[in-house]
Parts: sequence; C-alpha cells; structure tokens
Amino acid sequence: MARTWWSKPVVVETRKVGQRVAISSVERASEYLLHEWPTIEDGAAFNACKEALLRAYDGKIDVEVARDAFIAALQEGNIYIFPE
Repeated sequence: MARTWWSKPVVVETRKVGQRVAISSVERASEYLLHEWPTIEDGAAFNACKEALLRAYDGKIDVEVARDAFIAALQEGNIYIFPE
C-alpha cells in the first residue's frame, strides 16, 4: 500500500451547520464520501472521486490526484470548502 496522506488537509462542512472536519488522507476522504456526504451522490465528479480514492489507496495514482478529485466532487456537490 502506498502513502495515503495528503500534503494539506481539506477542511469542509459537515451535515451540522457550523461544524467542520479536516480531511487529510485517502481513507478519511473515503469515510466522508460514504458516510457523511451531505448532498446527492450521483454526479460525475463524485463517481470519479470514488474511483480516484480507490486507485490512490492501491498505489496506482498519486494521492494528490485523489485530493484534487475529492475537491472537484465537493465543488460539484456545493459543499463548502474552508480556506486553507
């Protein structure tokens, strides 16, 4: 298994207004995607993100590519990303 930590966390809103979570790894992003995703889960970026996270976990793509896919899925779902 390859390194799965990102260079910088992605801080996003949770289902509870005013709460946020810092996501720093492929595993944590996968948990968020599967169990905490606050919007509809059927967009193209959402599906591409799932694939990218799996591939990064298996070491087939760089974890930063998976991070970018995660950010794209967040943007597609209109999920607020807190400034870095």
